[in-house]
Amino acid sequence: MAQITELLSPHFHAIEDHINSDPDFRASAANVDFRFAFTSSDRSKEAVLVHINDRHATLSTDAAGQAAFGLQAKPEQWQAFFAEKLVRPYQSFWGMLRVIGRDGGVEVTGDQLAFGQHARVWRIALDRARDAIHGKPIPKDAAEPPADEVTDEDSVVGRYIWLDLASSAGKVKIFYETAGAGPQTLLFLHTAGSDSRQYHSLMNHPGLQARCTMYAFDLPAHGRSGLGSRQSPQGYALTESAYLEAIGAVIARLKLRNTIVCGASMAGHVCLAAAIHARELDIRGAIPCEACEHLPFTQPIYELGGADASLLDPERVCGMCAPTSLEYFKRQIWWQYSSQGLGIFAGDLKFYFRGWDGRGRVEAIDGGVCPVYMLTGEFDYSCTVEASEGTAGKIAGARFEAMEGLGHFPLTESPRRVVPYLMRALDFIGGSRRGE
Repeated sequence: MAQITELLSPHFHAIEDHINSDPDFRASAANVDFRFAFTSSDRSKEAVLVHINDRHATLSTDAAGQAAFGLQAKPEQWQAFFAEKLVRPYQSFWGMLRVIGRDGGVEVTGDQLAFGQHARVWRIALDRARDAIHGKPIPKDAAEPPADEVTDEDSVVGRYIWLDLASSAGKVKIFYETAGAGPQTLLFLHTAGSDSRQYHSLMNHPGLQARCTMYAFDLPAHGRSGLGSRQSPQGYALTESAYLEAIGAVIARLKLRNTIVCGASMAGHVCLAAAIHARELDIRGAIPCEACEHLPFTQPIYELGGADASLLDPERVCGMCAPTSLEYFKRQIWWQYSSQGLGIFAGDLKFYFRGWDGRGRVEAIDGGVCPVYMLTGEFDYSCTVEASEGTAGKIAGARFEAMEGLGHFPLTESPRRVVPYLMRALDFIGGSRRGE
């Protein structure tokens, strides 16, 4: 198996051209001077050294000790990362760290703080190196939105309401948005550390607008919603009961009827929780994406401290996107995750990993009252296709579908591609409700 030096050194010139031409790299690497290395965990002494000096990257073969930190993996793992056809978790080094980890030969050596501080720079360098190896064009401009994303009139309308979430946030000013005029009420729920901007593309989709009246809201202390009267900065931790209280209060305040809930990741988990409590919440269908009955917390990459969370959080998050997703949408996800309040993402993850446990509970979901249609992207290494399918198999009458070419944020990273899956889910739910 070829060492990392043998794999990359024939392409040094092309890799440097790709990295140094990337506008995002030039912005992120301004006024910085450091070295990092790609190393092999089979104890090979030589490494690929990357010297970053004020918007310019230079590659060489040298000892790993010359670098501030090293990105280490086995030769066969680097081979998989730099392959033309990718499989999870090799779309990102974050995925390799999380799924394979130190026991499997993947780790960060050296200065952990520098690794976090320069996460965007080394990640861009890795992405451009992969592009260069396979002869992809050198990036010249920032990503443009697809033509059908830009319209003269945007249909999404937003406003504020006051809610009294007595058991959790207290009195809080909530921002919500709506679009469409179809007969089916569809309530989108946002992922951990983000907000309802995730759903603008879907809420502007003509087919969904004709079929559904869509709503989405920002949880307390997220996005454009306020900090609740009972919430303290740096003291935030989401719970299942708090999330369900917010969903129920929005449904009641807006007088929604026969609501289908849909969301991914943390919101996918809570869709399952909402289905368990469907009668009391007046929920008549659930489309949990990237969700399962339980995920154990074995992910040390989320406990990396010291670095700027507004940079580190979106970098970790975007590592879960599919490599086939459009760069424009991945950049929007990055920016939305960079713009949240202090500690919000970490507080949401307390629910995603530790707070949600549907084991022994999802079996109680009544598919006649609340039909469940589960969706998970093939590149999701956080909540895998296998985990989601296993959960769907425990819910009477539930349906599961794997989504080809999609990652952990399918509703946001590839909105047009996910629409057919949503349409099938809506068909299934409408045909499965008891009495319909």
